Amino acid sequence: MKKRVLMIALALLTLGLLSVKISPISAPPTSPYIAVVPSPSDPIMINWDFTVSISTDYYNETQDVWGWNVLLTFNPAVLEVIEVANGDLITTAKDSSATFVSHINNTIGEVSTGAFFYYAQPATPYTTNGPGVLVSITFRGVGTGYSNITLEKETILQRYDPWTTPEVYNIVDAYIQPDNVGHGTVMVTIPGDVTYDKTVDVFDILKIKYHRSGPPPGPGGFNPSVDVNQDGSIDVFDILVAKAHLGESW
Repeated sequence: MKKRVLMIALALLTLGLLSVKISPISAPPTSPYIAVVPSPSDPIMINWDFTVSISTDYYNETQDVWGWNVLLTFNPAVLEVIEVANGDLITTAKDSSATFVSHINNTIGEVSTGAFFYYAQPATPYTTNGPGVLVSITFRGVGTGYSNITLEKETILQRYDPWTTPEVYNIVDAYIQPDNVGHGTVMVTIPGDVTYDKTVDVFDILKIKYHRSGPPPGPGGFNPSVDVNQDGSIDVFDILVAKAHLGESW
């Protein structure tokens, strides 16, 4: 009987040591695309920060990117946005006419941001082609649950054609090209839930000990997803946070 109980406990521990991945909410986008990267994401805990890039793989030797607009939505009960930063495609380093704007609304869960050039034809030769990052957005987990990170239909990537009838053309238009847009999703869980089973129990404590930095170091080696307080080390303080939430679930 004791042997059977031990085997069951070991099996449960093995399951508890596995990491969980969150699946994306859509299939890989068709090229050329605008997509949330990375996706899928590992689950995070309340008060953890993570950054995603809104990226494109667009490339054309003669038709540069002229501008872009991104409307991104998320679940404000689960996430909040704490920073929005321009990417590497449309920058003042490439042309002084570059303009970047952004607006965060954490009440409704929305980020509206965009960038564009004023030029009709660049003063000096350079390329604004991808692949590259349009914008980086840093989130913080504020509540347990799931949140989609969705690029809405207002999301577009544009080029400017000065050679025929000067006009701005859409390279990617999320409204009419939904297959060319990639979204993301994330799970936010309780501090200390390192097994991502929506509860904090003995298996979470055991996993933290398995990956502890030391002394003595655990046999599992450092695992950032087990660094509960995100201080770069897995130690007694991570165990204390997990113990403070022991028995909590959602």
